[in-house]
Amino acid sequence: MQSLRLLHHYSTVVYPALGRDETTVTLWKTVVPEIAFSHEFLMHGLLAMSALHYARSHPEQRRQYVLVSSYYQNLALQYFATRLHDINEENCEAFFLLSTFIFIITMCSIADPQDLDTPISPRDIAQSFTLLQGIKTILAFKPLARWREQGPLAPLLQPWAPVKPTQSGPFLVQMDRISNLARDIDPSFEVINPQSSCLLAIESLRTTYHSTNGEDNKKSIPRRMWLWPITVTNLFIELIGNNHPVALIILAHFAALARPFERQDWVNQGWSRNIIEAVSRSLGEEWQQWVAWPRRSVQECIDVDDMDV
Repeated sequence: MQSLRLLHHYSTVVYPALGRDETTVTLWKTVVPEIAFSHEFLMHGLLAMSALHYARSHPEQRRQYVLVSSYYQNLALQYFATRLHDINEENCEAFFLLSTFIFIITMCSIADPQDLDTPISPRDIAQSFTLLQGIKTILAFKPLARWREQGPLAPLLQPWAPVKPTQSGPFLVQMDRISNLARDIDPSFEVINPQSSCLLAIESLRTTYHSTNGEDNKKSIPRRMWLWPITVTNLFIELIGNNHPVALIILAHFAALARPFERQDWVNQGWSRNIIEAVSRSLGEEWQQWVAWPRRSVQECIDVDDMDV
């Protein structure tokens, strides 16, 4: 009966929070459960996410349903970790959706950690982003045009209208400043090195900023925000996990950009604040000035466009 309760919770409460963009409502409401009925590992992921949402919305049963969520997470992850090499035309959508569910769950664990005695660390954040990198691997199974032209995930992967880049503004000024900081990193002979990885992450953050200023579909903007962790290099994610100062400074600016898109009724409320706190704890005193700007943006709930230059 517990699994039925969680499935009902997903179909009545959880899916509307995922399908805020009207083009994806049917996907989350109908298509995803249908795929899950054919792929047990995806059903485990769906139930894990539903249980976590239930725990948050029912504080009196929080402990019980956090444990239930962990149980289903473990089942899903065990399958996912051992079957990635088995991706084919029949299950690639299910693997993509499971990766999405797992990332949402890890995002919740950062926004609302279960163990209040153990603070979130950059390594936790890096592990979360690594899961998003897995989505990139799954998408590479077939050309993106085929994902968009056919199949149940097409509404989720449609391209957005081109956005005219903003030429100036407080956030872009910050990007210029930290670009200069990144250029001071010692280069190496490898094409993908700490310096190039940080510079690429900054350029991708600029692109993400421009995409969130688009007028074509405001409801799809939160989804665009999470393209940034997908586009950065694996090395950049390793730099975050290893407390590299410049990588953490870039991450703090992403948190400031993402903060307005946290949904008050969903699992990422508080994500940006916890990112800023993790970065601030991990940086030495000499680096604190570099995160003062994004810290103020997040802590005082000031949009990056309304911050001082």
